[in-house]
Amino acid sequence: MTENVAQDANQNPYAGAQPAAQTPATPGAAPARPKTVEMAFWLLIAAVALVLIRIPVGIMAVKSEKHKEEIASIFGEANIPWWSSEEISGYVSAGIFTGIILAGIALLSRMGFSWPRIVLIVVVILTAMNTRVQFFASVITVYPAAWVTLVSVLLSLAATVLLFLTPSNHYFKSMGQYRKGKKQLSKA
Repeated sequence: MTENVAQDANQNPYAGAQPAAQTPATPGAAPARPKTVEMAFWLLIAAVALVLIRIPVGIMAVKSEKHKEEIASIFGEANIPWWSSEEISGYVSAGIFTGIILAGIALLSRMGFSWPRIVLIVVVILTAMNTRVQFFASVITVYPAAWVTLVSVLLSLAATVLLFLTPSNHYFKSMGQYRKGKKQLSKA
Protein backbone atom coordinates (compact mmCIF):
# COMPACT_ATOMS: atom_id res chain seq x y z
CA MET A 1 0.00 0.00 0.00
CA THR A 2 2.82 2.40 0.84
CA GLU A 3 4.39 1.83 -2.58
CA ASN A 4 1.10 2.76 -4.26
CA VAL A 5 0.88 6.01 -2.30
CA ALA A 6 4.48 6.84 -3.19
CA GLN A 7 3.82 6.05 -6.87
CA ASP A 8 0.62 8.13 -6.86
CA ALA A 9 2.44 11.07 -5.27
CA ASN A 10 5.20 10.89 -7.89
CA GLN A 11 2.85 10.49 -10.87
CA ASN A 12 0.21 12.96 -9.72
CA PRO A 13 1.64 15.89 -7.76
CA TYR A 14 -1.85 16.71 -6.45
CA ALA A 15 -2.36 13.23 -5.01
CA GLY A 16 0.12 13.93 -2.23
CA ALA A 17 0.62 11.56 0.62
CA GLN A 18 -2.77 10.25 1.64
CA PRO A 19 -3.74 10.35 5.30
CA ALA A 20 -2.52 7.25 7.08
CA ALA A 21 -5.13 4.50 7.24
CA GLN A 22 -3.10 2.37 9.63
CA THR A 23 -4.02 1.86 13.23
CA PRO A 24 -2.03 3.87 15.77
CA ALA A 25 -0.36 0.67 17.01
CA THR A 26 1.28 0.02 13.61
CA PRO A 27 2.44 3.25 12.05
CA GLY A 28 4.01 1.59 8.99
CA ALA A 29 6.32 3.54 6.72
CA ALA A 30 6.57 7.30 6.63
CA PRO A 31 4.39 8.94 3.97
CA ALA A 32 5.99 9.84 0.66
CA ARG A 33 7.06 13.47 0.32
CA PRO A 34 5.22 15.19 -2.56
CA LYS A 35 7.00 17.19 -5.22
CA THR A 36 5.48 20.42 -3.89
CA VAL A 37 7.31 20.07 -0.57
CA GLU A 38 10.52 19.03 -2.32
CA MET A 39 10.37 22.02 -4.69
CA ALA A 40 9.62 24.36 -1.78
CA PHE A 41 12.66 22.99 0.06
CA TRP A 42 14.98 23.77 -2.86
CA LEU A 43 13.44 27.20 -3.41
CA LEU A 44 14.10 28.02 0.24
CA ILE A 45 17.69 26.75 -0.05
CA ALA A 46 18.14 29.03 -3.08
CA ALA A 47 16.68 31.91 -1.05
CA VAL A 48 19.19 31.15 1.74
CA ALA A 49 22.02 31.24 -0.81
CA LEU A 50 20.83 34.62 -2.09
CA VAL A 51 20.48 36.01 1.42
CA LEU A 52 24.09 35.00 2.08
CA ILE A 53 25.25 36.31 -1.31
CA ARG A 54 23.64 39.63 -0.42
CA ILE A 55 26.20 40.11 2.36
CA PRO A 56 29.28 40.53 0.11
CA VAL A 57 27.19 42.32 -2.54
CA GLY A 58 26.07 44.86 0.04
CA ILE A 59 29.56 45.23 1.49
CA MET A 60 31.09 45.87 -1.95
CA ALA A 61 28.39 48.43 -2.76
CA VAL A 62 28.86 50.22 0.58
CA LYS A 63 32.62 50.38 0.09
CA SER A 64 32.34 51.84 -3.41
CA GLU A 65 33.46 55.42 -3.98
CA LYS A 66 30.06 56.40 -5.39
CA HIS A 67 28.34 55.26 -2.19
CA LYS A 68 30.88 57.11 -0.03
CA GLU A 69 30.23 60.27 -2.04
CA GLU A 70 26.47 59.92 -1.42
CA ILE A 71 27.07 59.50 2.31
CA ALA A 72 29.34 62.56 2.35
CA SER A 73 26.79 64.69 0.49
CA ILE A 74 24.01 63.80 2.93
CA PHE A 75 25.75 63.32 6.29
CA GLY A 76 29.14 64.93 5.79
CA GLU A 77 32.62 63.57 5.24
CA ALA A 78 33.17 62.76 8.93
CA ASN A 79 30.22 60.34 9.05
CA ILE A 80 31.34 58.07 6.19
CA PRO A 81 33.12 55.50 8.42
CA TRP A 82 30.27 55.33 10.94
CA TRP A 83 27.49 55.07 8.32
CA SER A 84 29.40 52.48 6.27
CA SER A 85 30.10 50.42 9.39
CA GLU A 86 26.43 50.46 10.38
CA GLU A 87 25.32 49.38 6.90
CA ILE A 88 27.86 46.56 6.75
CA SER A 89 26.94 45.23 10.19
CA GLY A 90 23.27 45.38 9.17
CA TYR A 91 23.92 43.31 6.04
CA VAL A 92 25.96 40.73 7.95
CA SER A 93 23.64 40.31 10.95
CA ALA A 94 20.38 40.38 8.96
CA GLY A 95 21.80 38.02 6.33
CA ILE A 96 23.00 35.43 8.80
CA PHE A 97 19.83 35.64 10.91
CA THR A 98 17.50 35.36 7.91
CA GLY A 99 19.59 32.59 6.35
CA ILE A 100 19.45 30.48 9.52
CA ILE A 101 15.69 30.95 9.85
CA LEU A 102 15.00 30.08 6.20
CA ALA A 103 17.28 27.03 6.33
CA GLY A 104 15.55 25.84 9.50
CA ILE A 105 12.12 26.30 7.93
CA ALA A 106 13.24 24.40 4.82
CA LEU A 107 14.55 21.45 6.83
CA LEU A 108 11.60 21.25 9.22
CA SER A 109 9.08 21.48 6.37
CA ARG A 110 10.88 18.76 4.49
CA MET A 111 10.72 16.59 7.63
CA GLY A 112 6.94 17.02 7.63
CA PHE A 113 6.37 19.60 10.35
CA SER A 114 3.48 21.90 9.54
CA TRP A 115 4.11 24.86 11.86
CA PRO A 116 7.20 26.24 10.02
CA ARG A 117 4.85 27.28 7.20
CA ILE A 118 3.31 29.89 9.52
CA VAL A 119 6.75 31.15 10.50
CA LEU A 120 7.62 31.34 6.79
CA ILE A 121 4.61 33.58 6.15
CA VAL A 122 5.85 35.98 8.83
CA VAL A 123 9.41 35.89 7.46
CA VAL A 124 8.21 36.54 3.89
CA ILE A 125 6.08 39.49 5.04
CA LEU A 126 8.93 41.00 7.06
CA THR A 127 11.51 40.54 4.29
CA ALA A 128 9.08 41.94 1.71
CA MET A 129 8.61 45.02 3.89
CA ASN A 130 12.40 45.25 4.24
CA THR A 131 12.74 45.06 0.45
CA ARG A 132 10.25 47.89 0.07
CA VAL A 133 12.27 49.98 2.52
CA GLN A 134 15.50 49.14 0.70
CA PHE A 135 14.09 50.41 -2.59
CA PHE A 136 11.89 53.32 -1.57
CA ALA A 137 12.46 54.51 2.00
CA SER A 138 16.18 54.20 2.54
CA VAL A 139 18.20 57.38 2.98
CA ILE A 140 20.82 55.99 0.62
CA THR A 141 19.64 53.11 -1.53
CA VAL A 142 22.05 50.24 -2.16
CA TYR A 143 20.41 48.87 -5.30
CA PRO A 144 22.58 45.76 -5.82
CA ALA A 145 21.69 44.45 -2.36
CA ALA A 146 18.04 45.46 -2.76
CA TRP A 147 17.71 43.49 -6.01
CA VAL A 148 19.24 40.37 -4.44
CA THR A 149 16.82 40.75 -1.52
CA LEU A 150 13.88 41.06 -3.90
CA VAL A 151 14.78 37.83 -5.70
CA SER A 152 15.18 35.96 -2.39
CA VAL A 153 11.77 37.25 -1.26
CA LEU A 154 10.18 36.05 -4.51
CA LEU A 155 11.73 32.58 -4.08
CA SER A 156 10.51 32.44 -0.47
CA LEU A 157 7.04 33.52 -1.57
CA ALA A 158 6.91 30.78 -4.20
CA ALA A 159 8.01 28.23 -1.58
CA THR A 160 5.28 29.47 0.77
CA VAL A 161 2.62 28.94 -1.89
CA LEU A 162 3.93 25.42 -2.61
CA LEU A 163 3.84 24.51 1.07
CA PHE A 164 0.13 25.37 1.28
CA LEU A 165 -1.02 23.44 -1.81
CA THR A 166 -3.20 20.35 -1.35
CA PRO A 167 -0.43 17.73 -1.74
CA SER A 168 1.66 19.52 0.88
CA ASN A 169 -1.29 19.76 3.26
CA HIS A 170 -1.92 16.01 2.93
CA TYR A 171 1.77 15.30 3.53
CA PHE A 172 1.93 17.41 6.70
CA LYS A 173 -1.26 15.82 8.01
CA SER A 174 0.02 12.32 7.23
CA MET A 175 3.39 13.01 8.84
CA GLY A 176 1.64 14.27 11.97
CA GLN A 177 -0.38 11.05 12.14
CA TYR A 178 2.73 8.98 11.42
CA ARG A 179 4.70 10.65 14.25
CA LYS A 180 1.73 10.28 16.61
CA GLY A 181 1.44 6.55 15.80
CA LYS A 182 5.17 6.08 16.19
CA LYS A 183 5.09 7.83 19.57
CA GLN A 184 2.19 5.64 20.75
CA LEU A 185 4.01 2.54 19.57
CA SER A 186 7.13 3.49 21.51
CA LYS A 187 5.06 4.01 24.69
CA ALA A 188 3.51 0.54 24.40
